[in-house]
Amino acid sequence: MKSILKKIFSWDNFLATGFLFFFLYLLSNITIQSEIFNPVSDMFGDFEITDLVSSKIEEDTPEDTNIVMINIGNLSREEIAAEIDIINKYDPKIIGMDVFFRKPKDMDDTLMKAMSRVKNLVLVSKLHYNEAIENFDSLETSNTKFTQFATTGHANFITEGDEMFRTARTFVPFDTLQKEKKQVAVPAFASKIVEIFDPNAYKTLAERKNEIELIRYRGNIFGGRRKFYVIDIDDLFSENFEPNLVKNKIVLMGYMGERVPDTKNTWDNDKFFTPLNNKYVGKAFQDMFGVVVHANIISMILHQDYINESNNLFEFGIGFLICFFTIALFHLTLEFIPQLFDPVTKAFQLVIIVVLNFIVAYLFLVKNYKIDFGIALVAIALAPDLLEIYLQLVKKGFTFLFKKVYIRKTEQSKTQ
Repeated sequence: MKSILKKIFSWDNFLATGFLFFFLYLLSNITIQSEIFNPVSDMFGDFEITDLVSSKIEEDTPEDTNIVMINIGNLSREEIAAEIDIINKYDPKIIGMDVFFRKPKDMDDTLMKAMSRVKNLVLVSKLHYNEAIENFDSLETSNTKFTQFATTGHANFITEGDEMFRTARTFVPFDTLQKEKKQVAVPAFASKIVEIFDPNAYKTLAERKNEIELIRYRGNIFGGRRKFYVIDIDDLFSENFEPNLVKNKIVLMGYMGERVPDTKNTWDNDKFFTPLNNKYVGKAFQDMFGVVVHANIISMILHQDYINESNNLFEFGIGFLICFFTIALFHLTLEFIPQLFDPVTKAFQLVIIVVLNFIVAYLFLVKNYKIDFGIALVAIALAPDLLEIYLQLVKKGFTFLFKKVYIRKTEQSKTQ
């Protein structure tokens, strides 16, 4: 038993693990620009195992009745004003509008009057980043003729992937704006709405003190993942809905296609990929409108259904330990049954990768906890080859050089 433990915790295994991580570090700093890899990058580069959990495992969560969504489609400002007036008749607690009104237009007075009658109105804003100061230095809002009746919250999403494959997994609850050498706090659109609707839920969010929050998606507005009630344009103007749907509720107004559901497979600038996308690998079209992403964030905050995330240092430590024991296992295989090294290591690789992905899925689904074994998974995939490179090339090379230097010094000392 002692001899086995000695072999497991040998210097070779520590050094081989260090060599593997050094190789990964070098690999991570090499930029490969090639059209050959672009399709692969588009297909797998923005995929996480938690996406598979979110998209394929139906969560037994009820529809969120705190939020009702109103489609504005391609309506004019006068028609949007008419929508606001109809909604206002049913006494919502707050109206949040995910739409900008930047330039003055005809019939603005009608929209201004409608907004002035809203009890609590929140409009979106947009933070603009200045690379020179490495901070946001300006805040874009709707025209002041409209913002005078509202508070605002930034609608910036942290998206992963290029412009055509924007996946929204996180949001910033509170950001800062650099203004005249002062840091000005800017709450997110969802945070501002929750502050008005449920101060206790807002307090919990603030006390978490997380710069970035992962979004726990409740659902979408159509199909099997429908978790939010939507009033489409025709139904709203004909007032074909139950008054209790709106009374004392959060009403979110935004673009959700010309009509709901929008079944057209087209690219849309106000639409995102999310973990709920049924095509989690090789995504074809965006699956969620921006206003629906806001609804999911609001729902998560109100239900305090947060996802906690492990930090990078913890993930690196766990990854190193997993890789070390994997290297030790492969080293023992190479020493005792070298003729079976390839099939045994491949079998162990498959088992370890499946087990790690199962742990990730279980923690995310059951414990609302996200851990990233990305480093460990890549290291395990490369471990057999890099172990052999270390033993046959690196170790022998250093041993040869050491002996050569040692012999030279010994010979020099004898001649003196």
